[in-house]
Amino acid sequence: MPKAKEQWEEEAIERFRKYLGEERSTTYAITGRDVVVNLTTGENFDYQLQAQDGTKVAAEIFRLVESGEDLARGKVWGSMIDHLKKELLNRGVKGYLISTPEFTIKKKEIPAYSSKLAIELEQAIKNNSEVEKFKYGGFEFHRFKDLDTVVFSSHSGARSIDPHGTAAARLAEKLPKKNQQVSVQDHERILLVVSWAMFVDGNDTIRALSGFDFSEFQNVDKMFFEAREGQFALVYDRSVVDAIKGKQPIAGLPATQLMLQYMRYQLGDKKQEAFDYVKTVTSLTGSINWLADDGAKENLISFGEELLAKDLIDEALWIVRQLHNDPSPNPDGTNDKDDPKGEFNYHTRILRGEDANIITTVRGHLCWLMMKMVAKNQPQYYTEIIDIMTRYLKEDNLYIRIQASFMLIELWGRRRATRNQDGSAFTWKDDERQYIRQLALDTIRANRSYARVMEALLQIFNKVRDLNEDEAEEMLNLFLATNDDEVNNDLAAFVVYFALFREADSQYYGGKFNPDKFIALLKEQIKNGAPSISDSIAWHLWKILVDKVLPYEVIKEYLPLFLEGKYASGAMTKLALIIEELSKTVPDDAAVLYERALESLENYLKTKPKDGYQYYIEGTEEVLPILAKEPKRLLAVVGRLKNIWMAEKQIYIGNIAIIFGTYQLVPAEHKKEMKKAFKVIYDEMKTVNPLLQDVDWTK
Repeated sequence: MPKAKEQWEEEAIERFRKYLGEERSTTYAITGRDVVVNLTTGENFDYQLQAQDGTKVAAEIFRLVESGEDLARGKVWGSMIDHLKKELLNRGVKGYLISTPEFTIKKKEIPAYSSKLAIELEQAIKNNSEVEKFKYGGFEFHRFKDLDTVVFSSHSGARSIDPHGTAAARLAEKLPKKNQQVSVQDHERILLVVSWAMFVDGNDTIRALSGFDFSEFQNVDKMFFEAREGQFALVYDRSVVDAIKGKQPIAGLPATQLMLQYMRYQLGDKKQEAFDYVKTVTSLTGSINWLADDGAKENLISFGEELLAKDLIDEALWIVRQLHNDPSPNPDGTNDKDDPKGEFNYHTRILRGEDANIITTVRGHLCWLMMKMVAKNQPQYYTEIIDIMTRYLKEDNLYIRIQASFMLIELWGRRRATRNQDGSAFTWKDDERQYIRQLALDTIRANRSYARVMEALLQIFNKVRDLNEDEAEEMLNLFLATNDDEVNNDLAAFVVYFALFREADSQYYGGKFNPDKFIALLKEQIKNGAPSISDSIAWHLWKILVDKVLPYEVIKEYLPLFLEGKYASGAMTKLALIIEELSKTVPDDAAVLYERALESLENYLKTKPKDGYQYYIEGTEEVLPILAKEPKRLLAVVGRLKNIWMAEKQIYIGNIAIIFGTYQLVPAEHKKEMKKAFKVIYDEMKTVNPLLQDVDWTK
């Protein structure tokens, strides 16, 4: 006698019966349960549905559950949370989302443990009542003002959440058996999957099934997935799989939508069969408009990168030709249809000066594919790429301008090339080389008002810097005019280059180059430039010194200039590195720079508003031994260090023991006097801070 169906099965088939009838504008009745399909083995399917016209459906139901280990862990977590939430609410704790670690505790210990834990968490919340987010003991707390309860979530590190993997693993276990159970003729054979797994939805199931070989499951016609009660999604349709294998278009909305999702995931998995299908259907229909899924298009472009890696450039170019006019993102910068509020409109973010360092949208991805095509060093493809790139660089959408700039960077860097790395000829049309040069300069001029676009365009000059004097002056001033910290940070390298290196590079670039105006610009930016550019210039000069790219005498005149303009803490920090380096080679110069830097800081601190522990002094340990040969200078510097320390909340001025220990290094006839003077200074500081580092005065 057949075993009675479980309640969840009866409820699930009733929901599905109604759903299927509504979708197909008919009524289905349940006309059989546990219908036997093989008398020998006893194989059967769960329910037979029948419409008024006599069509029959063989429906086999199963639950998609996580592994036994995951289920057990989930039960412990759920039980623990039930108790912990009750304890916290009883204590008046509310308004928090709490992300938990994994609980490894026996079931019988949960009540006592949750009571103890609630006390700890309540105290942690009280201790952090002024902050919106904080962590304590593996828990993460997020405060929500209007939340009238306390909500828990599983910590991201507590368990591995892989919805796609969960679906794939469970389906791989179930499908062979379920395929046998619906081995029946004259029926539409449907598997109904009811989700009992956390976080798994229809898309996860589709992604999993898109990688299955359904030639092994010939009895299954369709599969539906119920993520929540009454929420059904078509996740498999044999007609879709057959159409993909047969490279034929698909009609009908549900099947078309499913096909697009299969394409998205199969292209994402780099399946050649999916790419062949896209090419064939596009040829049959006359355009790629049928591939109405941005995710599928973006994965198609990623597949193009795989083609390039195999030197299949023509195949990759086919993708470019199909998608270069795609409306994602809108060329005019307006919101896309699927983003009516503009939450992902990077054009508007760039207009606001925000970063948009992300590869997104169809044409955003396409720009990177074309950039990689340029890098293949096959100039016969450049003409077509240049045409698309030029249009992108001039369109209203600033995000696309930025993405297109990366193609321009690659082309700019190849303008002067005549040989490939393997020695073969790099033959590129001269008129296109000249066009790229002029296009780059014109593009910079056209984007002077958009800091984020200018930031990207600045990288054009990383490889080839063959600008003449007038061009270099114009370009540097255009970038300086953005007054943007990110631009300035990168621009500093070019200011240094055109002042100190470009003249020597004339042997490569041809023509004469007078650096005088650029030397003047470098000096001006050191003294009066924005802190972001003076800071970066100081770093580059330090690097030149450390790497011995230029003799010290060449950069010597620029170092004191950092002390003539407005005080900038970032530049001073880099100058301290320079002082430390000079102390090894030209100690007298290092000492002079240190003294002037100390004076500059002291004068600045007299005028600036108090802002806490913002400053510290570097290089002290390296310079004071140098000054020891001149006791008066040494005493003056230590006195100044003390004054700064006293005035600025006891900032870090160096190792106290080393500072005051330098009295031992002065000439013998001054040692006793210096020790006495130093001890007076030290005792004054010790009075202010009794915890000041001890000094050995016995030597």
